[in-house]
Amino acid sequence: MASSFPKSAPITFLLIHGAWHYGHSWDGVRKHLEAAGHTVHSPSVAFEDANGKPYHTLDEVVKGLLNYVEEKALNDFVLVGHSWGGIIITDMAVKLPEGKIKRLVYYSAFVPLEGEGLFDCVPPLARTLYGGLADQHPDRLFPCPYPLFRDAFIGDADAEQAAEVYKSLRLQPYGTWDDGVKNTESFHSFPPKIPRSYLLADADCSAPPGVYEGNAAKLGFFRKVLVHGSHEVMFTNPEALAKAIVTAGRD
Repeated sequence: MASSFPKSAPITFLLIHGAWHYGHSWDGVRKHLEAAGHTVHSPSVAFEDANGKPYHTLDEVVKGLLNYVEEKALNDFVLVGHSWGGIIITDMAVKLPEGKIKRLVYYSAFVPLEGEGLFDCVPPLARTLYGGLADQHPDRLFPCPYPLFRDAFIGDADAEQAAEVYKSLRLQPYGTWDDGVKNTESFHSFPPKIPRSYLLADADCSAPPGVYEGNAAKLGFFRKVLVHGSHEVMFTNPEALAKAIVTAGRD
């Protein structure tokens, strides 16, 4: 298995999942990366405090990840963000000391400019759709509607796998999409202080055509890597995604 992977020295990866997911969404990818000799961390982003009160700011959800980096004494690691995770890894890059992160990898992910949150990185229809769903929940949480998830997010899965993955999802706090990343001047400096890559799934239609390419363009110059599959290719073809992540993250 390891011999078929892109040639690379061992890399430490910190994988940040997308909206609605948990850290175990990376389990298949993690298995292949570790078999190829890499070290992988894939924590779940906390959506609520110890008393069950939902987090609605980026500071709240990112704090736990910054603590994770400190507790695990992570240095010189490749930080990968999937989808909404692009917002999170950008905020982490702004807040972590310079030199901690070796490279940033955005996998079909959103890239915020100063003050932008996820809703600022997608067409207005997303705010209308998900805002309406959040309005129906007392804690302003919202799901990904199954018909949308089935076709736009995981169209390369069979019906059984799509339903199984959908059952593993959780509700997303509205504020985590509405809140914006701040103090990004150094992040968007030219040339970039942290090398970055953009990994795009070629069958991903979870956003309208051109949205992900437009987000990638915000990175300035970057390494571009393609993988065949949907937005949820970590479930449908984890080995291919693991290989693409190595290509995106290696020196």
